[in-house]
Amino acid sequence: MSLILPVLLLGLMASLSPATIVVFVLVLGTARARVNAAAFLTGWVLSLTVVFTASYAVAASGATERGDGRTSVAVLETLLGAGLLWFGARRWSRRATDPPASPDPAGSSRGTQRLVGRMAHLTPLGAATVGVLKQPWALTSAAALVVVRDQVSLVVVAVAFAVFTVASTATVAGMFGYYARRPGEARVRLAMLRDRVVRSGPAVWTAVAVLVGTVLLVDGLLALT
Repeated sequence: MSLILPVLLLGLMASLSPATIVVFVLVLGTARARVNAAAFLTGWVLSLTVVFTASYAVAASGATERGDGRTSVAVLETLLGAGLLWFGARRWSRRATDPPASPDPAGSSRGTQRLVGRMAHLTPLGAATVGVLKQPWALTSAAALVVVRDQVSLVVVAVAFAVFTVASTATVAGMFGYYARRPGEARVRLAMLRDRVVRSGPAVWTAVAVLVGTVLLVDGLLALT
């Protein structure tokens, strides 16, 4: 069951993705908020299902048991880790040069207002598509690599899938539940949360990228050597 712990940690990191939180708050601000939010989560879970199913199929095929297969997985893990480290360093270095959030009278940044305008007429199909696109794919890919690398049984992969799905959707599912119970209060508080996430996004993403990138890079290099 050594697969479950890293998948759980990756899922918890995915749930803190600033981009996902900001976009989901905007989804809750659309005209058909409940329907669109449910469609967003459906797209999210469907994309996870495809990724984990494909990962298990690759592992079950035995392709990664051969020398070339093991090397390919290790190379992919190393490249993903290096890419995350590069992304984290670049995002952190740009924090001082990025234009500061300029709040409007409602307290939202200009960039957020542009997103609000684009999503004003969001449909359920569009929301499901956004759920796929806003999946934190670097972390999801890392979880898929763990599945491929460990070559575990279908039962364990199913448990890992359930753990990652619940963990990665914990934040947005909690926001959805809060909105469903108290929509008026939730709109105000979630708008405040959105702006805080926009301001703290670089620091959060840097920490996540460096942590996950370091683990993947070291593990990949060890596998190659």
